[in-house]
Amino acid sequence: NPQRTHFFPLHNFSALFKAVQKNLHGIVAALADRGTDINAYNEMKYTPLLLACETGKAECAEVLIEKGAHLGIKTPTSDTALHLAVRAGAASIANLLLHKGIEANVTNQADETPLHIAALHNHGALVGPLVGAGAKINAVTKEFVTPLHTASQRGNADVAKQLLQHKANVNAKDKQSKSPLHFASERGDKIMVEMLLNANADPNAQDKEKKTPLHAAALRGHLSIAQVLLAKKGRLGVKDMDGCTPVHYAAIKGNTELVKILLTSGKNKNIDDRNIWRKTALHIAAECGHSDLINLLLSYGAAINALDSNKDTPLHCACKAGHLNAVNSLLNWSQGEKANLQAANGLKKTPLQVAECNKTENQAQIVTVLKRKINKKIQGFSQRNELMRVKLRVDKRKLLHYGFCVK
Repeated sequence: NPQRTHFFPLHNFSALFKAVQKNLHGIVAALADRGTDINAYNEMKYTPLLLACETGKAECAEVLIEKGAHLGIKTPTSDTALHLAVRAGAASIANLLLHKGIEANVTNQADETPLHIAALHNHGALVGPLVGAGAKINAVTKEFVTPLHTASQRGNADVAKQLLQHKANVNAKDKQSKSPLHFASERGDKIMVEMLLNANADPNAQDKEKKTPLHAAALRGHLSIAQVLLAKKGRLGVKDMDGCTPVHYAAIKGNTELVKILLTSGKNKNIDDRNIWRKTALHIAAECGHSDLINLLLSYGAAINALDSNKDTPLHCACKAGHLNAVNSLLNWSQGEKANLQAANGLKKTPLQVAECNKTENQAQIVTVLKRKINKKIQGFSQRNELMRVKLRVDKRKLLHYGFCVK
């Protein structure tokens, strides 16, 4: 019966995949011995061995390998049995595959080696066997990502430690020129950052945007990371492609504690550093409405009337953005130089005129505050002038008393 002959292979084929799923290795062996094709694909384009590796069914995988399953077959995304076993953390399967001669540096569609997969999923127990079988410690993907990049980006300290012990390049750069330390700093992963620095990672390495790990930490407000980097000679004055220092990025976040640490480490010498738009950290704090940070920067000696490329002062910036508290902080600063209410920007507008032109939620209040301050200043001038006139009259009388001729 032709139908009967056709039925049994299909039935056996389906039974083989079910047996693998349930880890029934005895049935897998029996089906293989009956002639079932152990390299056949299911609807997902997986062979029984690929399925066993992905699901970590060690006994079934061992039976299939011993029965002659092809080791070089790949999934639709070009993962090999070794990639799948490593992803599942199935050390016994991975070790058997390596013992049987599967290539340790085989790559998938993304050019990831099994070592990349171990780094991605924090399977530290597999690093040693893979490296021992010839896995390249600094293998790169299409994006030039090494296993150490991957471990650092994911915060997988166990794998990173082992990779470093096997002499992984701690300063390797990916396609964006980021080092593992950039990724660890972005994450705010103190353990990883310290581990990389202790392995001689460069704290001042710059990526394609010229950002250092300190820029990355400042941008995300990672206070403890900034402290660690500074202690390892991370440079505060390095500028990225926009001319921004870490202080500029800390100012965006309004992180007063971080700004304080950065400025103190640099003895305040970077406080008025300009970016490509000639903006200081004080301009940025004013634009973002961080009034506490404005007070801190001013107390550390920031130039209150610094001009950016549009000739805007920080007060112009606060008025334009409609930040009432920031405006008040700048207007109420009384130590040293005061905010210039008459400063004209590139459009010949004073802060008051800028406030009047920009419709913001606090526009009316800002305009009122500025006018009050201006009127107070005018009254102050008038009072001082009157005092001067009185003093002059008194001085004239004294001179006449002593016989001088005074007009």
